[in-house]
Amino acid sequence: MTFPSQEDLNRRMADESFLGRVFDSYQNVRQIAECLSEACRQRGIERPRLVELSRRPTGIQDFLPEADWERHPTHLDNEPNLGDPVRLPFADKSIDGCLMSDVYEHVPAESRPALLKEMLRITDGLVLVACPNGNQLVPRLDRLVFDFIWGKYGERFTPLAQHMKYGFEPIEEVLVTLKAQGADQVVVLPVNYVYRWIHMILIYFDLQHNNPGAEIFEPLNRIYNERLAPFDYREPCYRYLIAIPTNPEIQIDKLNEVVSKPSDTLPSASETDQMLTQAFREINSVAADEIRHLHSTIERTHEQIEALTAKVMELKTAQDELDRISSTMGWRLLSRYGRLKYRHLLGLYRLLGLSHQTKN
Repeated sequence: MTFPSQEDLNRRMADESFLGRVFDSYQNVRQIAECLSEACRQRGIERPRLVELSRRPTGIQDFLPEADWERHPTHLDNEPNLGDPVRLPFADKSIDGCLMSDVYEHVPAESRPALLKEMLRITDGLVLVACPNGNQLVPRLDRLVFDFIWGKYGERFTPLAQHMKYGFEPIEEVLVTLKAQGADQVVVLPVNYVYRWIHMILIYFDLQHNNPGAEIFEPLNRIYNERLAPFDYREPCYRYLIAIPTNPEIQIDKLNEVVSKPSDTLPSASETDQMLTQAFREINSVAADEIRHLHSTIERTHEQIEALTAKVMELKTAQDELDRISSTMGWRLLSRYGRLKYRHLLGLYRLLGLSHQTKN
């Protein structure tokens, strides 16, 4: 069996069953499949052994069914399950390709260097690491999506919560870590053009998230994946795909040339981009004003809460003092005097002719 060429792979991914998938998943998996296909073509491998490290199945096997795939889960019940120290259950240089997408940002920062080192250790071919861009823009957009999901569904969306918990790394830091683990050749490929990504991801969570009728939205995904997705492999991006060859037969410059995508050349794509970018800037500006207003409101509310808390503490102190007084013997006798007076003493006074004393 011959491993697919880039032309065969392109024809396969133009099928509606692939184009109908959620836009960012389609873009990410397509780029990974193209890199693996080119690396295997350069080495003349017809049926490679490939390993996917993932939190959940990504569907990459559908794109390259000719390979022998093994999936190694990195999480259990949405929590990292890599072990300490990190150790992948594969022999040295036993894998033709090892990929990791949507994982790096979901594990603690202290585990990441060892995880990369393990990927390099087991792979005699191509290592692929896809992770978000840890610049100033992407974490803000991530938080916007998290707040949107919280507002619409009342759901603390675990993957985005882990982004905030474990943090993004700037691409420069990831490359420094890779170099420290022995990676001497690296290509960084952008994916998910951020000004389209933010609109499409909000549309996804508005319409498709947890929707049992996901097939209804396949036409929307097909249109986007066919018409605009080819132009989303560009800066500024939400995510990078880092390709690291571990076999000298792989020509990384040639791989970069083959998988690189065109810039926006279609007028319709360029116009759409300008419209989306302008819309985002306007929305972002209004959102910033609204956030400042809400921040001021929160500060005032906080001051009011502090004042009420102080008042409550004063009342509690007074109540404690009253409780202390009412627990004394004198208070208990005094509180019982009235009942004794009207039940017993008044009758005795009248009997003895001392009723005028009761006025005193």
